[in-house]
Amino acid sequence: MTAKEYMKEAKILLRRIERKRREAESIRICESSPSSPAFSDMPKTATHNPHRMSDSINRAIDLDREADAAFDELSALKSAFLEALQKLDNPDERDLMYKRYIEFKSWNEVFHEMGYSKSAGYRVHSNALSKL
Repeated sequence: MTAKEYMKEAKILLRRIERKRREAESIRICESSPSSPAFSDMPKTATHNPHRMSDSINRAIDLDREADAAFDELSALKSAFLEALQKLDNPDERDLMYKRYIEFKSWNEVFHEMGYSKSAGYRVHSNALSKL
């Protein structure tokens, strides 16, 4: 797996985790909020679901489990990438790759933190990719 493929897959997993956590939290908020009474002289529907709340809570729990599974997958992916990074003998290459692909920092942030110009930073990155 190339570094770009790793980063693409990792970002997809991060988005999936965030989406599932937000959806689960939204369900919890909706179920914990009191609902206003609806007064009407119209007859009630016969298909009222008495298990609506438990169904919603179960859905939130399922979403949490899915997010946890995606997080485990992301952790395994990061571990594999970290193993590959340990093979780099140059600490600057290792740091640059770590900041970019593990911490998901932008190129400008990485170059600024490491004190590189864009061209020097891209050169270090290119060297690191060729070694990986």
